[in-house]
Amino acid sequence: MSKKITLVITHSTDNHDRANAAIALAASLISEGADLTLFFIFEGALMARKGVAETIEGRYLTPVRELFPMILEAKIPMYVCGACVKAYEIPADEIMDGFLITHIPTLAGEMMQGETITF
Repeated sequence: MSKKITLVITHSTDNHDRANAAIALAASLISEGADLTLFFIFEGALMARKGVAETIEGRYLTPVRELFPMILEAKIPMYVCGACVKAYEIPADEIMDGFLITHIPTLAGEMMQGETITF
């Protein structure tokens, strides 16, 4: 049985290093067979917008544009905070395929099922 982990991603274009590290960690957890869920909140919600993830490139890490296809291919649950979508004025038709707009109770439910890492 694989370990259940929720990774909460709080950064994107505001901090390329932290955002890139979060995606690199997600890719590593997938390759290790973790039962992974991603929740994008605050600035991290911007990564759900089409075209944004490809622009994130932290220092010393494989760029997000190279890692994100692996994450999408794994078809893991990826949630984006609905309040953040509204606050950052992300049109619903600009949310990448594979993301589900949801709210804090969904995050709370995921957190109760396993370990949580906030990045």
